[in-house]
Amino acid sequence: MGTELEGWDRPEIRDALRAGDWAPVLRMVLDAGFSQTEIAARAGISQAHVSRLTTGRSRDPGIATIRALCDGLGIPRRLAGLTDNDQGGDDTDRRQFIATTVGAAASAVVAAQHADDDRLVMLTTLSYRQIEQTTPARAMLAAATGHLNLARQLAERATGQMQARMFGAVSEAAGLVAWLHADTVNLAVARANYRLAVDAARRTGNPLLPVYMQASLGQYAVTVGDARQGLRLIRESAARLPNSAPATARAWLAAADAVALAHLGDAAAWGMLDEAERYAEAGQHEEPVWPWVFRFDQAKIDQSRVVAASRLGCRSALPSSAPGARSPKQSAVAMVEHARALAAGGDVDEACRIAADAHQLGTRYGSERVRLAVRDFRSAVRADTASVRELDDLMFDTYGERQ
Repeated sequence: MGTELEGWDRPEIRDALRAGDWAPVLRMVLDAGFSQTEIAARAGISQAHVSRLTTGRSRDPGIATIRALCDGLGIPRRLAGLTDNDQGGDDTDRRQFIATTVGAAASAVVAAQHADDDRLVMLTTLSYRQIEQTTPARAMLAAATGHLNLARQLAERATGQMQARMFGAVSEAAGLVAWLHADTVNLAVARANYRLAVDAARRTGNPLLPVYMQASLGQYAVTVGDARQGLRLIRESAARLPNSAPATARAWLAAADAVALAHLGDAAAWGMLDEAERYAEAGQHEEPVWPWVFRFDQAKIDQSRVVAASRLGCRSALPSSAPGARSPKQSAVAMVEHARALAAGGDVDEACRIAADAHQLGTRYGSERVRLAVRDFRSAVRADTASVRELDDLMFDTYGERQ
């Protein structure tokens, strides 16, 4: 098709390829007279997948799909951010990512030249958290664990107020390592690192950090099936929240409580979500207070409502539009919960399409947590439709991947 189809040098198409937005690219191919079936045949992917990409319902194709589309449609791989001989790995947008990250890191280093050790460790943790959003957790574990070990050594050597501050940095680094292990479904190690994050937080003297870290451990417990224990951890944390705590903290804790209740099948979750909304509204003009560095806004509450609708089998309670998330991995987890709610309401085909998109995100970003969520969703679906079979084929392909 490279000789049959031109237009890859059009600025808007180059920009779309660079951004990973395949909808305008595929619409151009369709406008040139090719059908979705022809595109699918040339690329070796399903027509349904082509349809989702064309309409924008799937916005993040896996690396294998990008290679297949480039080769099948005669698109130079370099325009999509791949090297010409790329055989694996996720090189999409790497050039833009590196350029952006280097610029941000350079500014941060200049600003932190005279910073104390705790601030430098915090800065590194923040950088890792930014990288984690679009990087497989497995690729980051060694570096993040080494960073945590260094932070612990610095904390043990420090004295006085500096030691208290260093343990804050240890707590944040341990929380990051716990999150990475959770994403690889290494449950025992994730739990141990969350526990380390809580213990280090208690050594800071900061009344808010232990609340945040223990409730984070509670949220983790909920997601791995220990909802009753998770709820207890969350409520113990909320009980220790000082009166001076920001409204954002109370909104976050109320939403976490609601999600735990929903996992337990308790309709009291709806009341807790209403409470979370009231606190979020009260705190909308507050300045962020560490460790809550972002406001807990309506979009985050909507994510919790999706979970409640999913776990309580109440499709009518789904938000009118799918809530956004801070990273593709978090978005994929929310998509699976959305799929659960749709399936419970009888819309199995749309649910499977959403679950398939989530699985592709999980595969692209190496998130076993996402893949496991899709597997659990599929195990609860009893229908046998084309969309269900397509999801099965997608999941089966996982076993043919090189890890």
